[in-house]
Formats: sequence, structure tokens, C-alpha cells
Amino acid sequence: RRGASAAGGGGGGSVAKRQRVDEQGDGCEAVDADAAPVDCISALPDDLRRRIQTHLSLKEAIRTGAVARGWRDLWKGRSTREPHPRRRLDRFSLVVSTRKIKSSELRRFTEYAAECRVEDLHLETQNRTLEHKLNFHLPLSSPQLVHLSLRRIGISNMYFRGTQPFRALEVIRLHSISIGHAPFRKMMALCPNLLTLDLDHCKCGNSFYSIPPNLRSLTVAYCNGITNFELVPSLRSFRYSGDFGKAPFSSLRLGTVLSDLYIWFTCSVSKQYIIKKLYNSLPKDLSSLNVLTINHNALPVVSSMPNLNLHSLRELQLFFKMEAANLADLYVFLKTCQCPNLERLFVESSKLLYNKPMEGSTDEVTEEPPEDRLDNLLMVKFMNFNWCRAEVQLVSFLLMKASSLHKLLIVSPHVTSLDLPDVQEANLLLIKEALATGKIMLSKSDDAATQPYHD
Repeated sequence: RRGASAAGGGGGGSVAKRQRVDEQGDGCEAVDADAAPVDCISALPDDLRRRIQTHLSLKEAIRTGAVARGWRDLWKGRSTREPHPRRRLDRFSLVVSTRKIKSSELRRFTEYAAECRVEDLHLETQNRTLEHKLNFHLPLSSPQLVHLSLRRIGISNMYFRGTQPFRALEVIRLHSISIGHAPFRKMMALCPNLLTLDLDHCKCGNSFYSIPPNLRSLTVAYCNGITNFELVPSLRSFRYSGDFGKAPFSSLRLGTVLSDLYIWFTCSVSKQYIIKKLYNSLPKDLSSLNVLTINHNALPVVSSMPNLNLHSLRELQLFFKMEAANLADLYVFLKTCQCPNLERLFVESSKLLYNKPMEGSTDEVTEEPPEDRLDNLLMVKFMNFNWCRAEVQLVSFLLMKASSLHKLLIVSPHVTSLDLPDVQEANLLLIKEALATGKIMLSKSDDAATQPYHD
């Protein structure tokens, strides 16, 4: 009865009053009890309000949102305007040495890296038994991923429907990994903008592997099996190392225009069908090639390729044993390929002979030096120089043919008196004159400022 009477009495004119001090400090006024409370905290800056809000319990945050109108919708746009509360990482590297790690634990590491929006991810196991136990799931990776490196780890074949492509991913390096056709195909399908793919000591099957349409650089090094790639015309750099007889690559498209090529054969190649296979695997037009690196096993094979045009070649790097036969192969190469615009030449002898003085060989070079000059050759660098007969002959040949030569750097652990009985006196005179004028520079340590493109 009392409540009903109070509610109805006075026709609303008997509403309870309260007093408060106005902003001037001395005036009193009557304010309705039903009036909305004053919202002073909404005047605070957004950053300060967010910081306060994060320290409140859920109940207090709800109560504050009810009192302060400006706080009610503050939390809604937080996830879209600000980064994830986890720390941002540029690079995440995980190297596992224990056998006890589980696949689920590796997955949590991958998810954590994704939450940190990692751009460079490296996963590696040091125990070979884990290679088939642990699987990497690309769809769990960071959407911002740019560089991916995997070593001794499996690649999952189970991908999720609706997985978004990794459009930022540009570089993938795989080392000591078994590559099945299905997981490799699915991985490449998620990387439409991939530019660089490196396969090092991987186990490849005999299936054809499709690669992204924009790939620019491909490396196949010491892989088992036949690496059959459906290569794309966009490829500009190709590097191959291995036993071409047992693990060849097949093949670069006819229209591919390479700018740099690296070929290292672990075994000598003499069979004609292998030479033909190499010819069919490389682009027929190498006229745009700027850089070529080749070892002594591959040099005679390349020299035997018909109609080889290397007029754009600017840099040549050779790995030699520095025997008379190797020098003869080089002469044949220069005659066949003709490199009139060659500017930089790097010659490296076998490291097995490094720091050991090499006995002079009495073998004669059966091939006559080429008559064409190397007038654009500006710089020559010899590594692991041992002052053997073939090396000295090559140095004297270059001094005679390269009229524009500015620098000939010889890196050798041995100081020689140039008293070499197996070398012709005319060759020694050229070298002595070049040493006197400073054209030839001797060094016991490598020159870091003068390095080949394929370092």
C-alpha cells in the first residue's frame, strides 16, 4: 500500500530530490534521481580506456560498459584495428634434437608461429628417425609467410578444404626430405607467387612435378631419383648438382630464357646417350645467359653441344682438377662456345689439393689454345692455386689473350720462386712481368670483395 501510494501520489510532482554541488562550487540544485549518471570517463583517450578495460574483470567490464556509453562498443573493433595480443616475430626457427617430440607438439609450434605472424619459418630435425614421424602442415602457417625452410621433416598430405593460398610466400628450401607427388603438388598449388625453390639431398620419385607459374629460380642438388619438372617459361636461374646418369633432370621448356646456369656433375660423362639427354634437358637458346658455373666433369659435355651461343656470357666459373686434360677441355669450350663478352673468370682447383704443393705434371696439353682473343676480360681469380704446370699455362694464356685485363688474383698457400722446370720460359717471363707491374696479385687468403655470382 505504501509503495502504491508513493508511486501514485502527487501526480509525479513528489519525486524525490537530491542535492549536488555544481561546477561553480557553491550552488545547489535539485536533480531527478532517475536522470542518467554523468559519464566522465568517456572523455578519456581511447588508448587509456582500452588499457583500463584490459585490467578489469568480466563483470566490471560489463558494468563499466553499461555506465559509460563510449566504452560499450570499444572492444568490438579491437581485433581488426590492432594486432593479435601475441608478440610479433619476424623469424621463427625450431631445431629438434630429441626423439621424444610428438607430431602434435610440432603442430602447436607451427600454430604459435602463425599467431605471431612470422614471415621466415625454419623447421629442422637432427635425428633421421623423426623424418617420417613428424609432418609439417603448410595450411597452419602464417598467412604472412615469405620464406619457408624445412630439413629432415615430412610434408603432410592432408590439407583442409577452403585453405587460402599463401600469396606472400616467395621462397621454399627443402633439405633431406622425401617428396611424394601428392603432397608436393598440393604444396605448390598453395604458393601461386613462389619465386625460388631449392631441393637439396631430397628423395624424389619418378613422377612429374608441377611448379608455380611465376618461379624464377630452381635448384636441384644431390637428389635421388629422376626429377621431372613441368617447368615454366618464367624460369631465369637453374642450378643442378649430382650424378646426371642416375638422377637427371628433365626438362627445361624450349622457350625458357636463362640468365644464370650452374651444372656440377659428380661423375664423368662419356656415354653418348647421356650427352644427348643433357642437350635435350637444357634450353636450345642460351644466348641470354650471363653467368655460367661448371665443373670439370660437365665441361666436355657442354662443349659437345651443337650450336651453343654464349655471346652474352659475362661471368664464367670453373671447378677444375687442373690436369692437362682439363686445360684441353677448357680450350675446346672456348673454341666451341666463343665468349667474346666475357668479363669475369673464376677458376678453382680441387680443395683436396689445397695446402699441398703439387708435383709438376709432364703431361702435354693435346689441344691447341684458341686463337680468338678475350678483349673484354677484366678480372681473373684463381683459388687453391698450386703452381702446377697446367695452372701456369692457363695464367700465361690469359695474360696473352686478355688485353683489357686489370687484375689477376692468385690465392695460394704457397710462395713460389717461379723456378718451375716443367714450364716453358716464355710463360714464366709473362708471369714475372705481370707480377712486377702489379697486374698479378698474390694472396694467401681469399678476397671477400671479389666473389663469384654462384658463391
